[in-house]
Amino acid sequence: MIRLPGMAAQALQRVTGIGLLVYLFLHVRTIHKLSEGPAAFDEALAFFRNPLFKLGEIALLGAVIVHALNGVRITLLDLGAARGKQRQLFWGLSVAAAGALFLLGAIPMFLFAILKVR
Repeated sequence: MIRLPGMAAQALQRVTGIGLLVYLFLHVRTIHKLSEGPAAFDEALAFFRNPLFKLGEIALLGAVIVHALNGVRITLLDLGAARGKQRQLFWGLSVAAAGALFLLGAIPMFLFAILKVR
């Protein structure tokens, strides 16, 4: 078990933040392709149909959920609403709730986007 949940949560927040920043730049680059015409935009979109990219979208979902719920945890701690409850908040919000939300979103994405189940 993690002895220092605050340090683990801080590391998670930074890693997911960097991942979301990389995604943001990729998103802006793709939207910029619209200015180069429909053919360039279609070419950019073809890259996103790759199954490996679909796995990246599932990872993005996880990063968004963890980053958001950990941000809620940090806000509660900063406001003093959860004084002495850092460990419980880490395991409850950042791990359990994030895991449940991730599975709710990732399973359909995996089934329909990667395995092509209809």
